[in-house]
Amino acid sequence: MILTMKLSHFLLAASSLFSGYSFADSISLPIWKEETEALGYELPKAIGFNLSYMGMQQGINVDSIALQNLQVGSPFLDKLIDKYADIEMEAEPGKQISNVLSLRADVWLFPFLNLYGLVGKLDGYSETNVNVTVSSKKWEELRYETRFEKFRLDLDGYTFGGGFVLAGGYGNWFSLVDASYTQTTLTVVDGSIDAIVISPRIGYDFHHAGWPARLWLGGMFQNVEQHLTGSIGDLGGDFSGLKGQFEVKQHLTSPWNTLAGFQYQVNPSWYLLGEVGFGERQSFFISLDRRF
Repeated sequence: MILTMKLSHFLLAASSLFSGYSFADSISLPIWKEETEALGYELPKAIGFNLSYMGMQQGINVDSIALQNLQVGSPFLDKLIDKYADIEMEAEPGKQISNVLSLRADVWLFPFLNLYGLVGKLDGYSETNVNVTVSSKKWEELRYETRFEKFRLDLDGYTFGGGFVLAGGYGNWFSLVDASYTQTTLTVVDGSIDAIVISPRIGYDFHHAGWPARLWLGGMFQNVEQHLTGSIGDLGGDFSGLKGQFEVKQHLTSPWNTLAGFQYQVNPSWYLLGEVGFGERQSFFISLDRRF
């Protein structure tokens, strides 16, 4: 119900922006448009909608992983485990793969300030190897160690968020900083993913040379909090047949990576944008932008 309400609110706001693009022209958005154009700068149309896709692979570190109320299906063994056994789990560094399809609406409020909101669908997973030690609470010499290969958590869910872009330039050079906050409500496991992303970029505009394109280099910073819980039986694989709950806390291995991208202006209303990330986080981003 909450998800439906959020989605309907977003679509209502988006349709209002879409139907009100003439209103943006009537009040000359962005504010100070005439003054900026009088200085020789060419501004994009104020309101835009874009459909984008991002694929990403990055390393993760698991801060803690625990199994609670573990049951193996036998009442006798369940009592023995609860009374006499300690279970410790330690995860090795792993990887996280995600694919996000999103719709974004934005408006240039000032020539240097863009505000936007977005909604999207996340499809992804995190994967790591887990070492498990089962020891006796009474006899230290009784220990059993095993290893679960490719402990996997599906991270499918719906993403909502917003952000802003601060932009500036001199001559044909430009710079900008894109900052956003998003929250992904997960559907397969319990929990959410809160992400703060900050991406500074610097680039060059080739319009003066007759090529309607911009190229840039930059970086991406991500601060991502992941606290995930759920049913052990839902994990499948080596955990099939077990009952109980799991709790995982994990964070990204590296908060920064390098970006390189381009924007191509098909005409005054349509733009194609692409960007790749490399380093410890690898990403691919493509979007089609319609402006009014």
